[in-house]
Amino acid sequence: MPLFQIRPRFYPIKLNAYSKSEVELTIDVENLSNDACWSECDVILPPEISLSHDASLTKGRLRVGIIDAKGSRSGKCKIYSTLGAYPGVYTVSLIVYAYGKDGAIAGREEKKTDIRCEGIRK
Repeated sequence: MPLFQIRPRFYPIKLNAYSKSEVELTIDVENLSNDACWSECDVILPPEISLSHDASLTKGRLRVGIIDAKGSRSGKCKIYSTLGAYPGVYTVSLIVYAYGKDGAIAGREEKKTDIRCEGIRK
């Protein structure tokens, strides 16, 4: 049985190709266990998009925070397109870790989600 449920969402829902644009990634983590936990999330991107607006950064860690038993919490980060981002669908990998009271990893869940990158229409 999974320890938590991961629900990612993007706003706006797409990036622009061949230009710099950004979306906000919100990761909702719901704790399904009967104990509170500390949660963090690794965000892994393909090289055409980045976690930094002015450099190539394809991996980062997001602190979600303390989630009460049967509770939920959200974490946010920005994802940026680069000038080399072509139209298509890019896969974003999320790995969420839960740490128990003793600081040891109590659980780990992976989820992949897709983000669209579209050309600008004139």
